[in-house]
Amino acid sequence: MNDIPVLIAGGGPVGMTLALELGRRAVPCLLVEESDRSPTVPRASSLSARSMEHFRKLGVSRRIRSAGLPPDYPTDVSYRTRIRGPELHRIALPSSARVLAAARPDPGTPTAEPQHRVSQRYVEPILLERSHDFPCVRIERGSRLDGFEETPDGVIATVRDVAGGVNRTVRADYLVGCDGGGSGVRAALGIGLTGDEAVLQAITAHYRAPGLAGLVNPPAWMTWSVNRDVLCVTVAVDGKDHWLIHAFYPVETDTAEVDPSTLLTQAIGSGTPHEVLGVERWTGRRLVAERYSSERVFLAGDSAHLWVPMAGMGMNIGIDEAMHLAWMLSAVHAGWAGPGLLAAYDAERRPVAEAVSGFATDIGRGLLDLVTAEVAEDDSPAGIASRERLGREVAVADQGQFTPIGLSFGYHFFGSPLIADDRRPPEFTVAGYEPCTAAGARLPHFVLDDGTSVYDLLGRDFTLVRVGAKAPDVEKILEASTERKVPLKVVDLPSAAAAERFRAALILVRPDQYIAWRGAEIPADPAALIDRVRGGSRVPSMQPAG
Repeated sequence: MNDIPVLIAGGGPVGMTLALELGRRAVPCLLVEESDRSPTVPRASSLSARSMEHFRKLGVSRRIRSAGLPPDYPTDVSYRTRIRGPELHRIALPSSARVLAAARPDPGTPTAEPQHRVSQRYVEPILLERSHDFPCVRIERGSRLDGFEETPDGVIATVRDVAGGVNRTVRADYLVGCDGGGSGVRAALGIGLTGDEAVLQAITAHYRAPGLAGLVNPPAWMTWSVNRDVLCVTVAVDGKDHWLIHAFYPVETDTAEVDPSTLLTQAIGSGTPHEVLGVERWTGRRLVAERYSSERVFLAGDSAHLWVPMAGMGMNIGIDEAMHLAWMLSAVHAGWAGPGLLAAYDAERRPVAEAVSGFATDIGRGLLDLVTAEVAEDDSPAGIASRERLGREVAVADQGQFTPIGLSFGYHFFGSPLIADDRRPPEFTVAGYEPCTAAGARLPHFVLDDGTSVYDLLGRDFTLVRVGAKAPDVEKILEASTERKVPLKVVDLPSAAAAERFRAALILVRPDQYIAWRGAEIPADPAALIDRVRGGSRVPSMQPAG
């Protein structure tokens, strides 16, 4: 017998999310993280609506929304020559308080949990604190995975205590590598990366600069500086003292010579008292793992993909992967998964990463082209004209990055072996989203008359939604799920508004809120349907019974 069902390597937001969802599902797990503290350079600054939906399930969305920027702090994105220079363009975006106020009463909103601007610096401690509520979750900071051997029965891992230098053996049913871009788990599996090795060079620096808040006027969450010296974005971390700068350079640039204090001056247009808290120099890439797993070992987050981190796509897609993998591992642990369930993780997640990597890279390349733009900072007619032109170009280059509704809700799993396809969902883009109930798409959001979100009614595992006043009896589907020990909750939505929203009498929803099957009547072979969605080998008939 193995020591633990799931061993997780890496304690960033992706690894912690996986641990919490396993804990919520009562699956024992051990997470090992080499560092015993939060990163000095917290790169990620935004959580997508999809991530916030997940954190709602995990019981931490309210705590996360209360962290970071003040509730009334605007999340505008400003484009300037420099922070103290003229503004080229501004995307006006609401504060978190305004976002929540607008989301609550409107039944037509795509989610009960809008996106939230918050630094990774605040998210990780909240997730760590929440882990203490799950007795089956063990977090070991100051421990690292030093190697592993995959066997037919599990994984034999070597875990090292960093401070004491002592190794021990941990036997697990499964190992998940959430260990970042330099993933040792991926390297040990011999999994290569495909794509563009280098797109740009970058520096991320974390500062304490109390006077900077007075210079970012009017206030903005992000302020882009576009000038002859640098292309960078200054991010408000707490709205007061803490700031990040991400600076981008052509791929041939040697960033080792870039001084972070000089960078801050180039971004502002003048000096300001500050302390450099941390610096990372990195290469923006577009790379996706050739495969996401072996038999017993899986990848999630940056261990599976690396791309230019526009719109926070890397962390947010990684969080979604963690939640996706968690329900699959939970099904195996509970004994109702079919032999093909875990294999479908790669089939479903890798195409999403390929698409998102393309979107992120296109945005990054478009912005990098601005480095070569001729922009004058003087007030001559030519200078003013150059800034007006650049403002128009910036608006186009960055379009959709800051309201990526499609990134949260638009991707689908059409063609997955777990999905009983009927028609293809709409094309996936970053900025666009068209709610639909095609199998493979995310269940559209719906608010009941009493203000309840339909997502709060769904079961922890599968849910069969009966829509309309004349929805058919589903006893045969319940019998088939019981026979295969697949947990299935039935939710009735008899209202005319629900029928108008969903346009299907029966919708089978997976644990991740995605539609596995829909129909007007129960299928002729309900057992085959249940087999398919749990990763069994049988393919269901799409014909109704009778």
